[in-house]
Amino acid sequence: MRGTLATSAAVRGDTHLFEVKYDGYRALAGITAERVALQSRNGLDLSRRFPAVADALAELDVAEAVLDGEIIAVSGGGRVEFEELAAHAASLRFAVFDLLWINGTDLRTQPIEVRRAFLERVLASPPPLIFLAERLEGPIGHALDEARKRGLEGIMAKRRESRYEPGKSRAWLKVKLVATSDLAIVGYTPISTGGPAVGALLVAIYEQGAFRYAGKVGTGYSDEVRRRLWDVLEQDRMERPVAADAPRLRDARWVRPRLVAEVAFTEWTRDGKLRHPSFHGLRFDKSPEECVREIV
Repeated sequence: MRGTLATSAAVRGDTHLFEVKYDGYRALAGITAERVALQSRNGLDLSRRFPAVADALAELDVAEAVLDGEIIAVSGGGRVEFEELAAHAASLRFAVFDLLWINGTDLRTQPIEVRRAFLERVLASPPPLIFLAERLEGPIGHALDEARKRGLEGIMAKRRESRYEPGKSRAWLKVKLVATSDLAIVGYTPISTGGPAVGALLVAIYEQGAFRYAGKVGTGYSDEVRRRLWDVLEQDRMERPVAADAPRLRDARWVRPRLVAEVAFTEWTRDGKLRHPSFHGLRFDKSPEECVREIV
């Protein structure tokens, strides 16, 4: 079940429950007595990439369960840091916000309040790294104020009594304080100081069966990330850009669209470009063809 981007105006009255919007890798966890399966939204095996999270899930006191949540990285100061996920430079956690199945019972047709009550019992004494996603008190203005004070990306507003349904749903609304988007990396430019490092990424969205150029992302990188991106992207070089509308840039190096970047920005321009973009990190849990432009 995926949320729909919305503004706070879409939430009226006491119609929704509010949760912290975690910035990480969405994951479904399936637990039995024999094994733990941890998968991304597009079916990638995350248990090998995050074995500590899979090991912690195996310690849950349940015969079988299916959990929905977000793998996040928490810095020493307690902040959720998306860019630290790839480097594992911060402590990993699994924030669980839904329970789809428990000990032979399918909960997807049950209201969200019932699923949450079951989940709270399952996570009454969770193992290390596993925790219950935090609820925020309403109304929505109060929830957003709290998120803003804590430097959160935004909140999830989930309609009361809603069922768990596959696909994108307006029963779950993403209300962001900081605009972010996932973009396909279609090229890069070298750093101006010379040396094997990326100066800026050239990114695109996927629309109507084709990639469309969305802009140049030149900030938000550490020196290490710039060098690491160079090493990876040099392997994907192409003669021409896959985005037919890409501009002619003297120093551009075009690549096969294989990687996805999460980018923060202020707004979309009228011609479909990112304004003031900043790199947040790579998303290996999404494909370039999933990078669509979300408009409220």
